[in-house]
Amino acid sequence: MFKQLAQDPRPPVDNPSLSYWQSPPHKGLLGVQSTTLPSIRDVIVIGSGITSCSVTRELFEAGFSGTISVLEAREVCSGATGRNGGRINCVAIQDYHKYVSLFGVEVAKSIVRFEMAHYDEIVKAAQSLGDEAFKRTEIRPVETVAVVFSEEKLQDLKSMLENFEAVFSDLRGRWKVIEAEEVRESYGVKDATGALIGTAGAGWAYRLITEVFDRLLKDHPASFSIETKTMVTGISRIESNQYPYSIKTTRGVIRAKHVLHCTEGHVSHLVPQLRGILVPRRGQMSVLNPGNKFRDSRGNRSWSFYYDQGFDYVSQNEHTKELFAGGGDTFEFNQALSTFGVSSDAEENIRSKIHLAGFMPVAFGEKHWGEQDPGKPILKASWVGVMCNSLDHVPFVGLLPQEALGPRPAGDWESGGEWISAGYGGYGMVNAWLCGKALARQIVGGQVPSWLPVVYQATPARVTQLQNRLAKLKDTENHLRALL
Repeated sequence: MFKQLAQDPRPPVDNPSLSYWQSPPHKGLLGVQSTTLPSIRDVIVIGSGITSCSVTRELFEAGFSGTISVLEAREVCSGATGRNGGRINCVAIQDYHKYVSLFGVEVAKSIVRFEMAHYDEIVKAAQSLGDEAFKRTEIRPVETVAVVFSEEKLQDLKSMLENFEAVFSDLRGRWKVIEAEEVRESYGVKDATGALIGTAGAGWAYRLITEVFDRLLKDHPASFSIETKTMVTGISRIESNQYPYSIKTTRGVIRAKHVLHCTEGHVSHLVPQLRGILVPRRGQMSVLNPGNKFRDSRGNRSWSFYYDQGFDYVSQNEHTKELFAGGGDTFEFNQALSTFGVSSDAEENIRSKIHLAGFMPVAFGEKHWGEQDPGKPILKASWVGVMCNSLDHVPFVGLLPQEALGPRPAGDWESGGEWISAGYGGYGMVNAWLCGKALARQIVGGQVPSWLPVVYQATPARVTQLQNRLAKLKDTENHLRALL
């Protein structure tokens, strides 16, 4: 069983569950690929989600004059980004508390600032596409309601908020804790003991990424291509060559100067030394038809429901009023084991699916949920996506050192190298865009941006430390608890 969390995650499966976000697909990108696979590229980006999109866009924005190809095993944005929860939600209060205990105050502050910057960065990128495309992305501000169901968790929220505001004086008043009566009367959660109220964002990530990629193809026809249905099967490096990397794919071989690994839960398939350090995790998503008393509620609200173990999250589409609900997991060992180390997005998590189909009517009750409209069952659609957790709870970003590559020679900024951005722990929308931007800045200028949290960097010392930590984990339970 110990091998489950450190096994080869394998490439994406060819029969994924159907994500509601990806329907209908972007017609201009469906099956897009060059007539003949390019033989030489300056940069190869593996994966076509939010990280890939961000790094590619930023390279061109920074004046990169070389050639770039994005390689995707399936269709554009068919992986985690096109299967996400629909939220751009930095859980700043809880994250500050977590990262202080892991890394200390200053690092925790840098991570929270980094995460919080994402909404504005993503909005700017979407707005640059023009009004019509921006409307299609449905990116918008939302009120967040993080609901708790025990007095202990309510007191935890109060303590965390007090500690947060003592450090972030400029953010005082942005969040507030409310008591049971207000949650029940104003927000309709009948058994709540309290909630943390704040602001965040929501949006249709698949539409954003496909709109940006479509624009990049039109703006850079001679220097940029997207190669869908082009699975990477191997990477090798020859030192004495201007293009040292040979990237083997199902359509042939490409020579490249730089290779970027942007495949989240699948990343350790091609970087085996990181198996067990970057671990895939499958999550369940669904679309719910709201009850007739909830149907016309505000579409600019995002919910989180925190239980003794695990949580659920929900955002509401402001046009259709449909609810996008994810979670259904707990931190109970056996159930967690059914999601961690799992890299296939074909099979749904039945237990989680059943939970998601029923928790909203229970949470809101007859008074605030009502009945289902005729012909509209509560569960409209469901699917799964593959996330990635790191053993030290923060993303891996930067030039891969020799310690992460094993027998494959490592490169450098000048001669060409392998780069990575992965391990977002289910919070890719408040990590991936700027992580991708940081990669691009390093490739163009050779320097790590000062705003990238130092603990995110894929340094030799960090890789060695995590490999040593992994070696000391004697069984699956200890490994899993280290990831949670």
